[in-house]
Amino acid sequence: MSLEGKIAIVTGGGMGIGEAIAKALAEAGADIVIGDIQIEGARRVIQEVEALGRRGLAVSMDVSRLEDVDRLADETLKAFGRIDILINNAGISQLPLSIFELPVETWQRVTDIDYKGTYLCCRRIGQEMVRRKSGSVINIASIIGLASAPLVAYGPAKSAVIMLTQILACEWGPHQVRVNAIAPGYTLTPLLRGMIDRGERDPRMILQRTPMGKLVEPEDIANAALFLASDQARYITGAVLPVDGGFVADGAWAAYGGYVR
Repeated sequence: MSLEGKIAIVTGGGMGIGEAIAKALAEAGADIVIGDIQIEGARRVIQEVEALGRRGLAVSMDVSRLEDVDRLADETLKAFGRIDILINNAGISQLPLSIFELPVETWQRVTDIDYKGTYLCCRRIGQEMVRRKSGSVINIASIIGLASAPLVAYGPAKSAVIMLTQILACEWGPHQVRVNAIAPGYTLTPLLRGMIDRGERDPRMILQRTPMGKLVEPEDIANAALFLASDQARYITGAVLPVDGGFVADGAWAAYGGYVR
């Protein structure tokens, strides 16, 4: 799958899933812009992108701030002249707390980054794509946007990302701008590893619910993003692709004693 000559923005591309996506797109021929609040990580990944022979740009920004999103778009257009691909990956999670226990400030921050940030980037960069009548937007949602879990901020925010994806696919389809979402399962990023180390996530419980019996790797999400960004997916829009080893499909099997062997 070739992305030769394409210009791609990846938010939160300085580590984890975003880093894997940025590298995969660069290996396929795209020039990469990373917008990230952790600018040192973004610069490190851009150095690796440039080592592949691609052009790169790191922009320090917070996706929840309108002025930062405008600056990300403006600096990209100044450097490269257009935007072909937008990967809305920046996101944060939360502790599994009840609605009575979770501080409102935490709810607000998760909502601001995970949903508002995606909304603002779609709104600003989508304008450029609609104007050019070309583009691919890929929103990184979550299986927790598809299946209930005790994450009263993160889950609804990711559900909102999925609905926004479908709305914009319909709104922008006539302009030949595709909008899709990926719903990762539990992915072995530095974020998840830290949660496991602190006892905030139990990998044994996750694997019991995962038919394929292993955690997702960031490269698995990157491969899905590469496909959706490419011309091989030119007639796919409004789709939500779980990359989760069957976690969502597992549904209520556990209530019946697990799998039939």
